[in-house]
Amino acid sequence: MKINLIKKYRQMSPAVRTSIWFTICNFLQRGTAFITVPIFTRLLTTEEYGVCNVYFAWFEIFLLITSLKIPYEGLNNGLIRHEEDKDGYTSSAAGLIMVMTLSVGIVYLLFHRQINRITGLSSLIMGLMFVQLFFNSPLMLWTNRERFDFHYRLPAVITLISTILNPVIAVLAVLNTSYRAEARIIASVAVQSFFGLIVLIFLFKKGKLFCKKEYWNFALRFNLPLVFYYISQSILNQSDRIMINYYEGSGKTAIYSVAYSAATIILLLVSAVNGSFNPWMYKRLKAGHLSEVRRTSGVLCLIVAGATLAMSLFAPILVRIMATSDYSQAIWVIPPVASSVFFIFLYMMFANVEMYYNETKGIPLVSIICSAANLLLNVIFIPVYGYVAAGWTTLVCYMLLTLLHYLQMKKACRKHQVNERLFPEKALLMIAASVVLIAFLSLQLYQIMS
Repeated sequence: MKINLIKKYRQMSPAVRTSIWFTICNFLQRGTAFITVPIFTRLLTTEEYGVCNVYFAWFEIFLLITSLKIPYEGLNNGLIRHEEDKDGYTSSAAGLIMVMTLSVGIVYLLFHRQINRITGLSSLIMGLMFVQLFFNSPLMLWTNRERFDFHYRLPAVITLISTILNPVIAVLAVLNTSYRAEARIIASVAVQSFFGLIVLIFLFKKGKLFCKKEYWNFALRFNLPLVFYYISQSILNQSDRIMINYYEGSGKTAIYSVAYSAATIILLLVSAVNGSFNPWMYKRLKAGHLSEVRRTSGVLCLIVAGATLAMSLFAPILVRIMATSDYSQAIWVIPPVASSVFFIFLYMMFANVEMYYNETKGIPLVSIICSAANLLLNVIFIPVYGYVAAGWTTLVCYMLLTLLHYLQMKKACRKHQVNERLFPEKALLMIAASVVLIAFLSLQLYQIMS
């Protein structure tokens, strides 16, 4: 059996093996992040844990501003168009991101008091953020360049080492200082900067280009039109914690973050299911086997809905495992956030159909509408109902996102004359309604149990 598995693995194409290893790396990173939650909620106070989560939320937003996501779509498209000089394009992209990061850093120095008030972070922590921003993008550039060339061994090794080093160094740092939030952040910055510096030297040594006007122009022309889409996605993913910190402080942010971490563990299941279902669905769509897509999608939605139900019902037990009694109120956030993951899976299925038919023009607009709705709802309801409201605004916005993608998907099907239903729409509506109902009933169950 073992010999057969090894033989089958060796017979796989480089593309398949690369995909497998990068998926494993993703699971390792997400899994480790979840496993370390119980450690840091016990080592840090709620305020300190909240500061760390606010830092990582703002980091994602600043990373978008300083890199424009060039290490991702911009890199892949640039490498295809400049295949004769892939090393030069990669190092030139690194040079462009360095210039943008330094430029944003100068703006911060000029307006640091105002920016500190907006972020709720100190100058020291913001300085650490810019160090991490400077070295994060080269690391992502190199990793995705390796993936582009179907090289997976070294990225997998570095991911494994950094995934282990980050929490180990963080725990040791936190235990040996009274500035525990800063120590937790410094550990993350140190590990990423160490590998980022090595990779940066390697990229410039191999590419020998810091700036080539043609490459910089292409990267900017390609990524700038997508910036509003990226910003809207960041707002939808990060704004809850940022706005809770603004209205209620870092302690409440910490409680919300624990609930969010617990509820979104289902994303591991969603990522695994979607990663397998999407290519399978594309093949069935191409072959015209639409009834198979309809049956399978219904079963998968039931599986994800079942995981959501389990998460909502066992939230009190999960919170006790993940954190101390200081975080007990996190249970009230888990049902709506867990339900949101179900709608994430649902909208991804609809969006995948849009992508299959190359009808993607509406995707940025849909994301912008939903992120704007999320901001507006948070501004209205967090000051009135507190941080718990952010869980429900998240659910409402993902429901809206699902509805809009469903309409976009139906439009794409009509345009391409797909008359047969791709999904069991009535069944999906009933499952979705049940998921939301279970979220409400779970809250009633918590009150009875308390």
